[in-house]
Amino acid sequence: MFNAANFLQRVEALAKERGVDKSVIIDHIERAMQQAAQKRFDATGDFTVTIDRESGEIRAFEDDKPVDLETLGRIVANVAKQVFVQGLRETERDRLYDDFSPRLHTVVSGTVMREEHGMAIIALGGRAEAIMPKEEQLPGEVYRPGAVVRAYVLKCEKKGSRLRIVLSRTHANFVRELFRAEIPEIADGLIEVKGIVREPGRRTKIAVASTDPRIDPVGSCVGMRGSRISKVTDELGGEKIDIIPWAEDSAQYIENSLKPARILRISYDHFRDRARVVVSQDQLPLAIGKAGQNVRLSARLTRYKIDVMSEEAQTEKRQKGSEELQLLIDAKLLDDFLRETFLDNHLDALSVLAAQVPERLVEGLQGAPVDLELATKLIAKAEELLTPEQRADKQKLLEQRAEAERRAQEEEARAIAAAATAAAQPAPTSSSAAS
Repeated sequence: MFNAANFLQRVEALAKERGVDKSVIIDHIERAMQQAAQKRFDATGDFTVTIDRESGEIRAFEDDKPVDLETLGRIVANVAKQVFVQGLRETERDRLYDDFSPRLHTVVSGTVMREEHGMAIIALGGRAEAIMPKEEQLPGEVYRPGAVVRAYVLKCEKKGSRLRIVLSRTHANFVRELFRAEIPEIADGLIEVKGIVREPGRRTKIAVASTDPRIDPVGSCVGMRGSRISKVTDELGGEKIDIIPWAEDSAQYIENSLKPARILRISYDHFRDRARVVVSQDQLPLAIGKAGQNVRLSARLTRYKIDVMSEEAQTEKRQKGSEELQLLIDAKLLDDFLRETFLDNHLDALSVLAAQVPERLVEGLQGAPVDLELATKLIAKAEELLTPEQRADKQKLLEQRAEAERRAQEEEARAIAAAATAAAQPAPTSSSAAS
């Protein structure tokens, strides 16, 4: 027999357990019973179920005529239970989403619950659970049950009746937020993070600039005897972090990004969006880094393709380019002065010249006596002189240019999307960023 008082006690206990209002649960029960009973009676009229919030008494009506609930049967009760559970899950999901979505793109702390197929399942409190996929975990880290971890909230989205929260310890913004938490000058806006690139678990390069000339941005980030940066490094399992002073001048920025290597010269290939960096032979391994890591991260940070070479290699390349351009001198299209100008601008191969667009060639050689007519003739003659090997080099250059343009468009789209997301998000509080 139905016990109204016991029913209300259970509703109150469930409301407390799930962290939702008692009236919300009763609303779900009413809707669930109404849907199930209406199907059971094949009701054609206006079928309603009401639950008294004070007494717990349940009544059913069809067109204002009472319906005996005892005739509903076990099937209706099971259907009502299913509908109720589904509705309750959705309500809980919405509540968790409202509570947690403001913490998107911040760093949170959680407790590892278990591991499933390489994913770490992490409890965040308040019945919220998150996943950290294998690709978002630092290489070599082991997440044991009960361990407390900090991670970056990468996603917070509704998936069916559940809330899907994805955490990351490999995202570059995880390092950015750790710096914000550990370095007050960044949190206060006195130091700006201009760029950050990362190979998780191995190395990070972060460029910083000060909005106050009295503040040393690199020294402030490092801290007294490395006290500040060591906290970030420890959180990342010993990952190496290079803090670089940002510079508006591209050459200086590239030079800073390649430290500790000492740079002799930097020149730009405006026709292929590359920078050529010349170092002494003994500095070459340091500039390139282990497995090319240093120059690779520098290229990503400065957004220049960087070619690092020794003085000897630079001299050899220029000599080879001079010999190739001699063919254009023989064709009466170049003179010695223009050949040196071309070599200075990295137009040091017939394949590079043949891959140019006349308008861009004229624009890139501002100040040189090259008009559109001469540029067109030079490119056509270079194309005519290409060997099969050089023709393959030209095709490779064209493919690289197309790929670079595609990546630039993607970067711009990501930057626009990130700016829009940041503008839509409320500013994180200090408690949410460190929780």
